[in-house]
Amino acid sequence: MPHAKDDSYEPASSSDARSPCPVLNSLANHHRLPHDGRNITAAQLRSALGSIGLGADVSALLVWRAFTIHSDDGEFGPHGSIGGLRDATDLNAAGEPVLHLDKVGRPHAIEHDVSVTRQDRALGDPIPCDPALYAQFVGSTPRAGFGVPDLGRYRKLRYAESQKSNPALKFGRREHYIACGELAVLRCLFGEGVGKGIPKSYLQALFGEERLPLEEGWRPRRWVKAFLPEAAAVILAISRYAWPF
Repeated sequence: MPHAKDDSYEPASSSDARSPCPVLNSLANHHRLPHDGRNITAAQLRSALGSIGLGADVSALLVWRAFTIHSDDGEFGPHGSIGGLRDATDLNAAGEPVLHLDKVGRPHAIEHDVSVTRQDRALGDPIPCDPALYAQFVGSTPRAGFGVPDLGRYRKLRYAESQKSNPALKFGRREHYIACGELAVLRCLFGEGVGKGIPKSYLQALFGEERLPLEEGWRPRRWVKAFLPEAAAVILAISRYAWPF
């Protein structure tokens, strides 16, 4: 699907499907994905991720994961199906596999406890941004930007909070690296160099309004996109500060 020429921003309505991921929601709100959040093809998702600077290898990995048919049976189901997001019946009128954004938050897949701005599943709805958690996140550093240490330490703080408040907490090493990966993608796509980190205003746009921070001056990486080696290095760097085990 072509991107809106003016990158127009339209917040979601109550009838639109949305995910726990503010970046995917922002892409839908800017019409880079179908605005209703439904019937997204693999090509549309790949194009939208590329449009914000994600490398083809990372995009391919994320699209493969998203379009894998989900099975709750991690031991005996098809390989990789425990992390898949689609049901076998998720097809469009042409018979193509499609993704609905609300499936990103399905249980037993990649959605996890100890989110930066979402509630643990046992404590509330894990899909929408929680206002109190959002306010705590953006206020967690007095600086104008979030560096890798800030992101990692905040992840560790959230783990400690969930340990106290959620008796049904499910958060092991797998979930830890998924969570660090989410922040690493943000750092790679929206960071302003090694020293400056992610401007707080960018995170406020993404998490607070589910809007790409174009008005704040952000522009996507064009010539050197975020490929797997960079993403992996940032994951490990964040994990160093976030490791709770």
